[in-house]
Amino acid sequence: MMVRISAKLEVLVGILTLLTGLLYLFRVFGPTESEVITWGLLAVILGGVFVLLSTTKFPNFMKMIVACLLVVIQIPAIILWVSFHGSGISDGTPKSNFVAHWIFAFPHMMIVVLGILLVFSLIDRKTEKSLN
Repeated sequence: MMVRISAKLEVLVGILTLLTGLLYLFRVFGPTESEVITWGLLAVILGGVFVLLSTTKFPNFMKMIVACLLVVIQIPAIILWVSFHGSGISDGTPKSNFVAHWIFAFPHMMIVVLGILLVFSLIDRKTEKSLN
């Protein structure tokens, strides 16, 4: 039962990360700096890789490394959305009227929470296999 839940969680975390990255890649939040686009591209690639890993027979250790990386790259986005709440997110080059709100950190927070749950379930799965 735990293996099936963990496999679904792997796919969910990968797809959430991929979709969140696409938001930045397609500039949904208005014109932004190139670093933001690069972060979006990284999230799309890692999310896609994680979906691929979750649908094939890769070792849990490898999945844990990618899951931890997916969680870690969400932290700067969460901090920035919360700290820039109520202000513009552009430094003026390019000009943007978009105003940040903390709620935009929510998808990142979900990825972090689900990613941590996933890492613990992968550790639990690895422990179960070693006990049998």
